[in-house]
Amino acid sequence: MIFIKSITSRRRWKRFRIWQRISASGQFDGPWYLAQNRDVAASGIDPILHYIDHGAAEFRNPNPDFDTEYYLTSYPDVALAAMNPLDHYVRFGKSEECETRRAPATNSTMAAGGSIQRPGTYVPRSSERRPAALRARVIAFYLPQFHPIPENDAFWGKGFTEWTNVTRAVPQFDGHYQPRLPADLGFYDLRVKDIQKEQIEIAMQYGISGFCFHFYWFNGKRVLEMPITQFVENDAHELGFCINWANEPWSRRWDGRDQEVLIPQSHSPEDDLAFIEYVSGYFRDRRYIRIGGKPLLMVYRPGLFPSATETAQRWRAYCRDAGIGEIFLAYPQSFDTVDPAEFGFDAAIEFPPNLGTFPEISASIPTLKSGFTGRIYDWTELADRSGAYPQAPYTLFRGLCPSWDNTARRMAAAYILVNASPSRYGEWLSNAVVDTCDRFADFDSRLIFVNAWNEWAEGAYLEPDARYGYAYLQETRDVLAAPPAAGKLPRGPSWRVLFVSHDAALGGAQASLINIIQWLQSHTDLEIKVLCLAGGQQLEQLRGVVDTVLLNDLVSETDTTATKLARIRAWYGGEPDLIYCNSLATGRLHALLC
Repeated sequence: MIFIKSITSRRRWKRFRIWQRISASGQFDGPWYLAQNRDVAASGIDPILHYIDHGAAEFRNPNPDFDTEYYLTSYPDVALAAMNPLDHYVRFGKSEECETRRAPATNSTMAAGGSIQRPGTYVPRSSERRPAALRARVIAFYLPQFHPIPENDAFWGKGFTEWTNVTRAVPQFDGHYQPRLPADLGFYDLRVKDIQKEQIEIAMQYGISGFCFHFYWFNGKRVLEMPITQFVENDAHELGFCINWANEPWSRRWDGRDQEVLIPQSHSPEDDLAFIEYVSGYFRDRRYIRIGGKPLLMVYRPGLFPSATETAQRWRAYCRDAGIGEIFLAYPQSFDTVDPAEFGFDAAIEFPPNLGTFPEISASIPTLKSGFTGRIYDWTELADRSGAYPQAPYTLFRGLCPSWDNTARRMAAAYILVNASPSRYGEWLSNAVVDTCDRFADFDSRLIFVNAWNEWAEGAYLEPDARYGYAYLQETRDVLAAPPAAGKLPRGPSWRVLFVSHDAALGGAQASLINIIQWLQSHTDLEIKVLCLAGGQQLEQLRGVVDTVLLNDLVSETDTTATKLARIRAWYGGEPDLIYCNSLATGRLHALLC
C-alpha cells in the first residue's frame, strides 16, 4: 500500500494513473502524435505525458479519430470536472457511446493529418515582439476567480471556478455564440504559476500596459487574492498593475439573486484605515500603476461609503504619513456616474457596457428561445458613440469592452450584446486613443481601460478564444503601436543616436533623459532609440516617447560577448553614430558597445 504524504505526491500519483489508463487503452497513437507535433518530438517528452500536461488544453489530438476540442465542446461536464478528455473517454465515454469527432457529413474542424482546422475568423498568435512605443496605456480589468477557494466551495459547490459557469452556457437563439471556449490558455487554473506567466507575456506582447485586479476585502477578510500576490511575487516581468476594490457585499447578483448576501460588507472609519494600511503595501511595488507619480486606487462603488469624502481624506492622510505620498483615487462608472469630486476622488472611468441607455432589440431576434426573459442589445451602438465622445466637466478615462454576454451566469435571463467584432473593437479603441491623446498631454495620464482581460462568463475578454483567437489582441496592438514620427520632412542623412539608461526608475537621471529626448525630437531630425539595462516605473512613459527595449529582452547572461553585440546591433539596425550613457551605472554596457 502506498501512503500519499502530500498534495504534490497525490497529484503525481493521479497523473501517473491517468498515464497508465491511457497507455493501456490503445487509444493513444504515440508515433502519430509525435509526427503531428514536431515540437513534442524535438523535446523528447513522453507524448502521453505531454498530452496530459499540455496537449489536451491546447486542443491537440491523441489519434486521428479523436477530436479533443469537439469532445470538450460536446461534453462540457468533462471540462467542468477538469478531466483529461481521452481519460474520460477511456473510463466512461466509450461505454456511454460518446462521439469522439463530428460525423463525416458535418463541417469538420479536422484538417488533413488530424491537426486542428480553426475557423476562418481565427487569428493565430503573432511572432512580433512587444511594441517599441505606445500611444496610450491600456489597462485591462482582471478577474481572479479561476481557482477554487473555500468560500466558493461552500456557496456554489466543491471545485467551483469561473469555468463552472462558462461551460454550462447554451445558445439562446440561432447564431448565438455560446458556449465561449478558450484557445491556447485552455480551462486554466491560476494556482499553476505558468498560466499567469503566459498571460503576462501575451499581454505585454500585444501592448497591454497592466492588469487592474478586482480586489475583495470584507472588513479584513480577503478572498481571491492569490493571483494578485502571485503576480507581485513574480519579479521577472515589468507589466503594471493596480487594484479595484469591489467594496459591495458579496451576493448572488451574478446569477440574478442579488438579495441573497453571501459575505456582508460594512464600512467604518476603522475599516477605512485597516484597508488602506493593507493595500498600501501594493503601492510600494515598482510596477504599481501611477498617474503623475501617484498610486492609482480604484473603488467600485464609492456611493456605498457612509461618507466617501471622509474615507478619501483618511486614505490620503494615512498615505502621506506612511511615506507613500499622494494617491490618485478613481471609480468605474457602473452604479455611480457623478463628478468624482463629490466623493473626494480625482477621476472616473468609463465601464462599458454601462454607458447610459440604448435601445433593446430583443423583439428583432426571430429565433429567440421560448422562456427567454433577458434582454438583447446592439454592441455597435457603444462603438458608434466613440465617434463623437461627449466631454465630461471632470477627469474621465475612456473604457471599452470587446463584447458582452452574461448567458453563462444568468442563462435565460441574460443580458446579451450582439454584433461585436474585432475590427469594430479596433475602431472603438482607435477613437479612444485619439480622444485620450487630445485631452492628456502627458503620457502618464493617457490611460484607457478595457473590460476585461478574462471575464469569460460575461463574454468580455481579450484572451484568445476558439472562434477569434488573438484577433482582439492583434487589434489592440495595431492601434497602440506608435506610428512613425509625423510632421517632419526628410532632410538627408541624420545622426543615429543610442541612449543607454541603467534603468527606468523614478530618478533625476531618468527624468532628465526623457526631457532631453523629447526636446531633441521636437527640434532635430536625430534618429533615437533607448536601451535600458533594467525596468522601472517610468518604462511605459519612456516607451511612449521613443523606441525603447530592455537589455534582458535582447540578450541572456549565457550569451557570448559577440552574440550580445550582434543582437543589440540587429535590434538597433546597425551601428549608431553616437552612444549616450546617462550614468556611470551603464559602464558595463559601455564597455561592450565601445
